[in-house]
Amino acid sequence: MCENNGPFNSLPSKHGSATHSQTQPLNPINLRPVDELDVTIVVDNAIDILLPSDERTKRPPLTWDWSEKQQLIAEHGYSVLLTFHRNGEDRSVLYDAGLSQETATHNLNVLGIDLKNVEAMVLSHGHADHHGGLEGMLRRVGRKKLPFVLHPDAWRDRKIVFPSGTEIHMPPPSRKLLEDEEVQVLEERGPTFLLDRGVLVSGQVERVTSFERGFPFQQASQNGLWEPDPWIWDDQGIICNVKGRGLVVVSSCSHSGVVNVLRNAKRITGVEKIHAFIGGLHLTGGTFEKIIPETIEDLRKVRPDVIVPGHCTGWKAANQISGVLPEAYVQTSVGTHMVFH
Repeated sequence: MCENNGPFNSLPSKHGSATHSQTQPLNPINLRPVDELDVTIVVDNAIDILLPSDERTKRPPLTWDWSEKQQLIAEHGYSVLLTFHRNGEDRSVLYDAGLSQETATHNLNVLGIDLKNVEAMVLSHGHADHHGGLEGMLRRVGRKKLPFVLHPDAWRDRKIVFPSGTEIHMPPPSRKLLEDEEVQVLEERGPTFLLDRGVLVSGQVERVTSFERGFPFQQASQNGLWEPDPWIWDDQGIICNVKGRGLVVVSSCSHSGVVNVLRNAKRITGVEKIHAFIGGLHLTGGTFEKIIPETIEDLRKVRPDVIVPGHCTGWKAANQISGVLPEAYVQTSVGTHMVFH
């Protein structure tokens, strides 16, 4: 447990072990509201330079010499910079680092963003498309003993075995890299506070829906053998309570299922209103497209004011979400900057 004026506080975990599908009841956590939240999408699967800005969404500006400049890069990965404003202070957290070693730092250069206010980093889960750019991001922050929050299962060595027989390796983040960069690793299954109780890392998400069943193609290495590992317990997101608006939930892949992610955010904070959801819904591919109707029906009931489906959501799900929640829907694109206040 850290002092209250430090960047983070670890909460006593009441969550079950990684072999259990549900968690224990948790008294609501006192998540302190922030005055304003800035969200910048640093890495995502898509970019569209012609998307227009509006009152809540700012796209990178076009310039006369755009073709002569370095361009933003999209890839199958995710990374978000969140800056929290309260009582005149600006404090930031990095969430994930994309897939390639240099994509995130390259995009930050193009956007002209420094990381001087970053006080902590959070890993959503142990898949490579979320930690591949860690080395460059950590060096860019340059802060020794940077708090780095991850679930213990993020260290598992995994592979995905598709029905076609294709296998892809999903290596965990490098412990040596984190040691070399003098990162303060915080392994937590339960929720963790950051920035004086103004930011909450969800920890292990309670699974309550019948249709969100993890990733059935995943296996993990255990004692030299590959064993089924479908649940991806390390899946975790970031939760913020914007004063007068409600919860903003950021979840890079939502392997827990986006409905579980949103219900869990409400359960652990005691706040019923979901103001915004930003991130991946993992509804792409034949297996997950089957649960699009049930997912969207629950999203329709939640009725967030803003929803920004990205990364692994898939075009079919994004298209249907835009039809059901047209006023809330925001098209994702690398470099997009949103302000919630």
